[in-house]
Amino acid sequence: MGVDENMDYDIRAVQLVELDILKKIDRICKKHGITYFLDGGTALGAVRHGGFIPWDDDIDLGMLRDDYDRFIEIAQAELGNDYFLQTRKTDPKCPFSFAKVRKEGTTFVEWNKRNVKMHHGIFVDIFPYDVLPEEGREEYFRKCAALDRKLTVKMTPDRAMQPQRSLKWLAGSMARRAKYYLMKFTSTHKLDKKIEEEFVKYRGMRFEDQQVTCHAYDAMYYFPEDMLVPTVTVEFEGERFPIPGKYHEFLTKMYGDYMELPPEEERHGHKPAKLSVTEVLY
Repeated sequence: MGVDENMDYDIRAVQLVELDILKKIDRICKKHGITYFLDGGTALGAVRHGGFIPWDDDIDLGMLRDDYDRFIEIAQAELGNDYFLQTRKTDPKCPFSFAKVRKEGTTFVEWNKRNVKMHHGIFVDIFPYDVLPEEGREEYFRKCAALDRKLTVKMTPDRAMQPQRSLKWLAGSMARRAKYYLMKFTSTHKLDKKIEEEFVKYRGMRFEDQQVTCHAYDAMYYFPEDMLVPTVTVEFEGERFPIPGKYHEFLTKMYGDYMELPPEEERHGHKPAKLSVTEVLY
């Protein structure tokens, strides 16, 4: 089915497909000794709800960079034909500096990616966490965030979440398209190479205050490495999965009083532009 701004959709059906993907990733990681953890809203859902946040329609996972690279190296062969590992190398049109594992034969077209000619199956996000320096930490963070935004702008014709009938929305859409066309003069290969080099600039280094971040975050979040690993397991949808070992501190840093429910008007998922748990509609 297609989904528009006035249409409800079966969020539980989407969650169950994502849970299937998560279980597949979990089996691969256990087989190869790869450490990962439920991240962001998925970790919050595990702690507060014992599963998905009821209105959430995605799963976020995190890995430290070494584990992430090992996963990327072996994942597609282990995933088989029912899943697709989406990265800049496997799907060069995709605008992400992180990986997604998508379910073949399904559709989840995010509104702000609706004009991108890429694989749009239902997905699980996998975010790599990289080491930050002690000196010039915020400056380095902003530099990497700017590179990530350049990639998003270059690869995405119009990043608007949903069309709105307003002059403000139209003006914003035109501005985004203008930036997109201006970025066409930037070499994709050089941008990819710069991102690959800059994000891992401090890889393998140890600092007294060892902090890590995901450069794809659209906010300045960074955490002590020992807040994330070693992990602990908690219940999520009737099974046990790993989350950051110091999850209370992790969730507090991300969400504040994370056990308090948000106002009802803020309880919504991504509401895709197109959706099917059984068909390819893109």
